[in-house]
Amino acid sequence: MKAIFLAAALAAATASLPASAATVRDWSWLNGTTWYVPTNGLPAYAYTPSQNQLTALQDQTVYNITGYRNGYFWGRTATKLGDAAVTCKSLVGSVTPEGQIYLTFTDFPYTEGVMPTVGIGGMVRKGNQWTMANQMSTGSSSLQIGHWAYMLQTRPGSASWYSLPGVNMSVPDFMAPCVNAAPSTAG
Repeated sequence: MKAIFLAAALAAATASLPASAATVRDWSWLNGTTWYVPTNGLPAYAYTPSQNQLTALQDQTVYNITGYRNGYFWGRTATKLGDAAVTCKSLVGSVTPEGQIYLTFTDFPYTEGVMPTVGIGGMVRKGNQWTMANQMSTGSSSLQIGHWAYMLQTRPGSASWYSLPGVNMSVPDFMAPCVNAAPSTAG
């Protein structure tokens, strides 16, 4: 009985641990995947320094990873913050063998002088699926936005593919303005 309890406790404790080199050697399966923010991950916060005010808002972000090579990946991103229109960004990221992630989001179309948004995170096994536990901070000296979420994979046939949380749009409709945002590769 004690062995069963210990096995169950160990399984529960490791259900949401980050990936390790021993469990994951190649993240190439990320190529062609699409990730979204589930309902419980939608809350984000905007900080306005001039008023010293923090305001809650919703952040639905969708990544479509269009390429992968040697631990690097790239693609397109669509984001809707609160009531604002959908914005597009080019995504360039890396993932270590252990599952640590570094993300860079650059406005598309590109605007000279606008700094990219940077995010960090990790591939985390929750239940029986991989999630991207990502966090980011972006903004200017007059407004900053912080957000984190366990992003989930979506695909045609999934409920989330047809109605994204917080925006009630399908993934294809939500991503439509950003179709050309994915970087092209040389060779």
